Amino acid sequence: GGICGCMPLGQQESQMAFVGTGQGAYTVETVYKFVGEGAGEYSNVPLRGSSGYAGVICGASMALLAVLAVVAMLYFVSPTTTTTLQQVAGPPRSCVIWGDPHIDSFDHSVASVYDEGQYWLVNSQTVWIQGRFLATPFTRGLAATHAIAVGGHFLQGHTVVVGPLESGKILVDGKPALTTFPSQQEVGALAKLTYDGQAKVVDDSMSAEDKHVVHMDLPSGVRIEIMRWANHVNARITMMSQWNGQQGLCGNMNGNAQDDKDANSGSAAHLVPQSASLFRHNAPPMPAPQHTLADCKKDPEKYDKASKLCSGPPYSTRHDLKLACLFDVCFAGPQYAMQDGWAASIEH
Repeated sequence: GGICGCMPLGQQESQMAFVGTGQGAYTVETVYKFVGEGAGEYSNVPLRGSSGYAGVICGASMALLAVLAVVAMLYFVSPTTTTTLQQVAGPPRSCVIWGDPHIDSFDHSVASVYDEGQYWLVNSQTVWIQGRFLATPFTRGLAATHAIAVGGHFLQGHTVVVGPLESGKILVDGKPALTTFPSQQEVGALAKLTYDGQAKVVDDSMSAEDKHVVHMDLPSGVRIEIMRWANHVNARITMMSQWNGQQGLCGNMNGNAQDDKDANSGSAAHLVPQSASLFRHNAPPMPAPQHTLADCKKDPEKYDKASKLCSGPPYSTRHDLKLACLFDVCFAGPQYAMQDGWAASIEH
């Protein structure tokens, strides 16, 4: 038994106690009700029942009142807050892919990939952008960007693939698209594709050529320009950082170029597994022959010529670009010295 502390001010406290031999006998308990003419007076009303059961009811009532008091205090005192999950805003940045191939990341770290394969350019939970690198006669057996594919949840199952003029096609969901020049095409109600000759090229060595450019205006503010040449493509990817993070050769867009360089030191880490490929080809390409600058140094005359072409701005301040330039001049030709320098001078 216990005391139920619900009583009017100034009235003697009523108590309950067990009686008899402890076998659960009953005793009189007290409850209150309003009487009179609405003046709020109290009158004792005897109630018969188990003292143990009544104590439980009284205790539960007091606990409920305490909980309600705490809830009311939190409601009126605590500020109301709402938690939302938002995509990182910030200005859009660009990643540029050119040559055989070089990738200048969103955070301006240059990676060079000389092996054939399919690689992640951008890999997030929603946005998938992949590059297929294959050797071409133009690059003397070195890999170049043969095609770029776009897909992922942000396109709701649609895919867009753009290859070069002579050995590639433009495909939307596996079917030929933009078959005339110039032309436009919608991808569902999500994206707009435009095919024309208007673009700022990413390498000056191709500026005199006729331009065939696919512009993609995609969901989430993603914009891609793909320049189609005879045997390869160059590209510029412009987008905002993804709130759930992103990886790939274009980097993580966190403002730190060094961690892009560290992540891209082993480009094989960005290979696309066959199960995630957007290209739908029958078999993965075979690895290209491995070359290093040590091979170039075996021919002192060639290496000296490459060193002269790859000196001065921007190579004097960008060691990563200088190494890429030396490699390109040694194994693909001197025209790549100008191409590498021009691409590095572009503001993203």
